[in-house]
Amino acid sequence: MRILAFILIAISVNFASMTTAAQTNVPTKGTLVIGILTIESSYAQNTERPSRGVPDTLQFWIGPDSAWRIRTYAIDHDIHPHSLGDIGKMKDRPTEFARDHIKKHYGDVLASTVVLELPDIGDTNAVRNVLTQHKLKGRLEVAKIGFAFWNPDDGHYKSQTTPK
Repeated sequence: MRILAFILIAISVNFASMTTAAQTNVPTKGTLVIGILTIESSYAQNTERPSRGVPDTLQFWIGPDSAWRIRTYAIDHDIHPHSLGDIGKMKDRPTEFARDHIKKHYGDVLASTVVLELPDIGDTNAVRNVLTQHKLKGRLEVAKIGFAFWNPDDGHYKSQTTPK
């Protein structure tokens, strides 16, 4: 009887894990276009200054089914993710769309643009190798709602403000 109970518990736990994983929208691969800015700022404080180490970023996550625009603010670790929906809206050239958008809207404070091709974001060694190849410190963070972004300083980024 104990063995049967153990088997039923194991099956229940595995089923619950599968259901939880299926309910998330976590991507497995994608392209991350990162605009590294020369500034650090705070949206909440309406403050901007030259970066003293950790820069603000504008990033585009381009996954298999959707695309996201992610703006990070270094001073207070604020993040503004915005779903762009279906990547078809990016004129069938999502990487170029992202690069053009970054250059057009942030060209005056753009230090560099980096494009990361990430075939398996669940493989931490592969992700670390891609970051190292591009001389990027920090780590890749994956949000449950469907995007990944580069966290330049391992800080705790969270949405603190809402864009106007």
